[in-house]
Amino acid sequence: MWSSTAGWNKRSSVPDQLLHGAPGLRSACFSLLLRVIVQCRTIVPIVHEHLRRLYSAAGFIPVEAGVCTTGLSVSDVRRVVQRPLNHRGKPDGGRTFVNFVLLIGLAVFAGSSPILTAGEPPQIERLQPPGGQKGTSFDVKLVGKPGDGDVQLMSSTSSIQFALKESRDSATVTIPPETAAGVHWIRFVNDFGATELMPFVVGLIPEMTETEPNNRLTEANVSASPSMTANGVLEKSGDVDCYAVTLKAGQTLVASLQANRVLNSPMDGVLQLVNNRGTVLAQNDDDSGIDPLLSFTAPSDGTWYVRTFAFPASPDSSIRFSGAPTYVYRLTLTTEALADYCLPRVRSRADSETSLTLHGWNLANPSATLPAAFPRLGIGVMPIDVPFVDLRSIAESQLDADRVVAVAAAVSGVVEARDGDTFAIDATKDKAFSLTVRAHEFASPLDPIVRIKDATGKVIQEADDINGGNPDSSVRFNPPADGRFTIHVSDRFRHFGDRYFYVLQIEEPRPSVRIETAKTAFVLPTDKPLEIPLTITRNDGFAEPLDFKVEGLPEGITAEPVRSEKDGESSKAVTIRIAGTSPTAKRLEFSIKAVTVDGTPAASVVYRLADHSETTMMLLTVPSIASAVAKP
Repeated sequence: MWSSTAGWNKRSSVPDQLLHGAPGLRSACFSLLLRVIVQCRTIVPIVHEHLRRLYSAAGFIPVEAGVCTTGLSVSDVRRVVQRPLNHRGKPDGGRTFVNFVLLIGLAVFAGSSPILTAGEPPQIERLQPPGGQKGTSFDVKLVGKPGDGDVQLMSSTSSIQFALKESRDSATVTIPPETAAGVHWIRFVNDFGATELMPFVVGLIPEMTETEPNNRLTEANVSASPSMTANGVLEKSGDVDCYAVTLKAGQTLVASLQANRVLNSPMDGVLQLVNNRGTVLAQNDDDSGIDPLLSFTAPSDGTWYVRTFAFPASPDSSIRFSGAPTYVYRLTLTTEALADYCLPRVRSRADSETSLTLHGWNLANPSATLPAAFPRLGIGVMPIDVPFVDLRSIAESQLDADRVVAVAAAVSGVVEARDGDTFAIDATKDKAFSLTVRAHEFASPLDPIVRIKDATGKVIQEADDINGGNPDSSVRFNPPADGRFTIHVSDRFRHFGDRYFYVLQIEEPRPSVRIETAKTAFVLPTDKPLEIPLTITRNDGFAEPLDFKVEGLPEGITAEPVRSEKDGESSKAVTIRIAGTSPTAKRLEFSIKAVTVDGTPAASVVYRLADHSETTMMLLTVPSIASAVAKP
């Protein structure tokens, strides 16, 4: 706490009437003083250093350099207000007055000391609505707490603008016309921390916000345009949301629900299309993962109804429709062009442009060319990301009649028959290659199984799910002899159709390592190192020791050296520790990379997002006393 060598006596004088006598007057004055302190508490960070110097010069020295972390005790007050003696041993009224002034400062400095500790970081869970149409400005509700001080939005694109309202529970979002359509990953930051990344979807068509009640067909929200995205919430158990759409005979309506896959809503949604009598004419409950999609061609002019309800994404014992404030969704209803997927579904990094065949609904032209500089295909009401691969990329229609494939190729196909697709490959004994079937990753309804058969039709090897969270398939095959082998791709439940597309990748095994983090937002503690646990997965015999380096840290903040050995516990997991201080850095992006002992890059640490994309960038907040906030 605080100390002073000043003596005191108990003789009363006029100045002492305020400090020691007249209890009623003293109480009133202290009450007024405390009110002033509360009103002025926001200036504490500014006067902190000046007060410290003043106390030091007056003989009141903080025990610890820095901020006093407790409030005023009775003994602290007595040390200040007891009347001191001058050098002759006589009462010193002047110093009494000085001490009283110091008491005011001490009360602000020490009694308000919680103000000088770190404030609250933003704890915003999501925005409602969780997206909007490009070229528009609209209000959103902040679900969660905005934290203390100035709150800003960080986005994967700098074009999205965010203005927090005075109430701090809502904001205005502006999406300029030049903003790219698709999923943007955003986070909220202040001087004390940041939220994790959350999705914000930029759409191409008009949007509306669901209004309650709309459980019944007679209460249905009406779609005012041929294409519309409704932002809604199934906010309580038993909730059903209905939307009315007017169609002409022969028009095809596509209804696509975005909830669990991208928005991370804990719901397993269902879509139904019904007529005005409530008869179900089309239904879907699982399409893109557990998010549904359906299409319907109107047999006659009229009004049709799309309704949605949900069950928990993690099944429980309930048998009713489920709902919660977290059951957020975006429902797209359109009679315009919508591209579902393209073939080939991936493109070679070596190609300057890729010719694509589109599959979907209401498409006037099924052909498109995508230059390498463009990350996604923007035809129709929903864009399609077309990722790169370091392989030759072809569609199965480009194969010869024998359907022979070669190593180092990515073949895009569709399971259009119950028995699946077959390919042939000429292999050499003991020359291994790996097979990977990617479908779930691209939101295909296919749950793939891959089998390898010999010339007699005997199954030599089979693979199903990569792991519990990834239903795609992967297998490493070591041919037992020279010759031609058959690769068979099918659906686990023998489903098939023109939407059961996939990518079959065939390549030589390459030892590799994958390193993941469970978070992307961190706050640097002042009293101990920041710890970032990493999980390490070594593939195809990768057995190199790894050293880790953190890139992007400012001067004064460093990471402890850490090594992942090829065996033992550290081969599977390590912890990065970061410590230090920086007088200038407040918020910075950084990345973590692994290198072999000779310095060869091995992998970057990644964080997997809800839409199955990945990021390597993380955010570090470095709190400072100067950014502390006022608290009562």
